[in-house]
Amino acid sequence: MIKLVDVTYYAHLDYQKPEQVLERHRLVTRYAELLRDKLQITFVKHAGFEGFCEDGGLIYHFFKGINKFRFLPLRANRFIAREEPELVLVQGLGFPLQVIALKLRCSSRVKIVVQHHGELPFKGVKLWCQQLAARFIDGYLFTSAGNAEVWRQKGVINKRHQIFEVLEASTNFVKQDKWLSRKKLEVHSTGQIFLWVGRLNANKNPLMVLKAFAQYLHFKPSAQLYMIYQTTELLDDIKTMLLADEKLESAVVLVGSVLNQELPIWFSAADYYLSGSYKEGSGYALLEAMACGCIPVVTNIPSFQKITENGKYGYLYKVGDEWALYKILCELEEPSPISADDVIQHFNKKLSFNRIADDVYEACCALVH
Repeated sequence: MIKLVDVTYYAHLDYQKPEQVLERHRLVTRYAELLRDKLQITFVKHAGFEGFCEDGGLIYHFFKGINKFRFLPLRANRFIAREEPELVLVQGLGFPLQVIALKLRCSSRVKIVVQHHGELPFKGVKLWCQQLAARFIDGYLFTSAGNAEVWRQKGVINKRHQIFEVLEASTNFVKQDKWLSRKKLEVHSTGQIFLWVGRLNANKNPLMVLKAFAQYLHFKPSAQLYMIYQTTELLDDIKTMLLADEKLESAVVLVGSVLNQELPIWFSAADYYLSGSYKEGSGYALLEAMACGCIPVVTNIPSFQKITENGKYGYLYKVGDEWALYKILCELEEPSPISADDVIQHFNKKLSFNRIADDVYEACCALVH
């Protein structure tokens, strides 16, 4: 049985109880519950307190941390070294000094693998630190190997590193009855229903999506778009756009924030999930949508290519291109050749927690043996 320590150096300083941290990390630690007969896993977390707890048969150790680039977690690294693991899984590529200190503390036999969570390479001295830390790293986990390309270009990842495609998280959402969901939400439409779930920021590109949707309404005036969002950076611009276009204003509903437990109802009520993202480490909302059978219409970026199996289980369009999105929308057929059941089956087979567990285990075996 491989002995693994999963360490998170980022410190949730506002959390004072273990259950707060565990709840926050539930989606990225779920894999461990499925590997208890194959891996001996210990979690090391940083927060605003110290201690340990057991949850679901897994051990969690908590250390106080500081979210500064130069902070060295000496006590946590000393604990990890005493555990004598064969493998250490570091969450995030933004902790090069911590990784160097860890490697110097541990036995030379210990393998270090780092999981990508959407970060981009640093600049200047910090980038040099990442390049230096890479000498002590044996492998990387990315949702899509394509996400590693920028790290190769910056000289962080090189040919000696092993790259493994492993989703950073999944979801427990399940599809609800479409018509009951629409009834609960009081969604009444004779046309297709599209759903946006995400922040209203430049990376998510909601203004481009709305421009394409405005054109689409000339082709399908009965279509509706519901927008759920957690942040409001571009909300004023969106409202200005809606006020300037009566047809768009009547077709777009700004829902705002909803409770997490309500999201499966929204995803189940909609026909299509829309995204305009320039970049994503993985795509939590996309995964949640697909778990509920909501068909993706998303940008052609590496993580979305991986999740949709290069468009086999969704529609991909060029990043930032409203006309490419408009063309995709106009080509959507009724019924779609991609069914909700197809999407759900793909999710269960390739995107579930079970699949993540299998992929993590395969990566561990490849690195250790």
